[in-house]
Amino acid sequence: MSTRYILTNSIDLLYIVTDSVGTIVSSNDLFKEYTSHIQPSKAADVMADDTDRDSFIDSVNKAKGSKPIPIRFYAKTKQKSGSLKWNLWNVYFILGSLHFIGVPIIDVTSITSHEYERQKKLLEDFRFMLSHELRQPLTSVAGLVKLMIEKDTLEDDGENGELLNMIQESVQRLDDSIHALVNKAAREL
Repeated sequence: MSTRYILTNSIDLLYIVTDSVGTIVSSNDLFKEYTSHIQPSKAADVMADDTDRDSFIDSVNKAKGSKPIPIRFYAKTKQKSGSLKWNLWNVYFILGSLHFIGVPIIDVTSITSHEYERQKKLLEDFRFMLSHELRQPLTSVAGLVKLMIEKDTLEDDGENGELLNMIQESVQRLDDSIHALVNKAAREL
């Protein structure tokens, strides 16, 4: 299996072959998908800003002078969402054509930020559940038990039975809330 076949069919690497002036001759499917919103005709069209283009031009000139040693540079590519994504590029000058092998660099801060937002939402939901769904029935149970203790001298079994029914309802709401919280946590995590 040839190196060119591996690069052309790679699902992890961006691969472009250009002529000596940078016009794209061929590219792999990942590159086509990655830049479909740009539709570049030259390799420089992928660079998001002028400083990246300058770095690109310097790297191409160095690659032409140091064949077959790769020259490395970093550049940002504009994404469909409008954000910029960093890529690490290696440029080779082989038999009159430029070969670019790019590695998309994973933006750890956006992944961490996304995960942070998800965890923050879960904690907010948990806090709301604790403050409303769990505390209300628990407060009711505590208040009713205190009332029964204070009214211990009451002889009326009907009133005590009513207080016990209210405690049972509050305990059931508390139990339902705890089950809902556990089920939500199981789904989210």
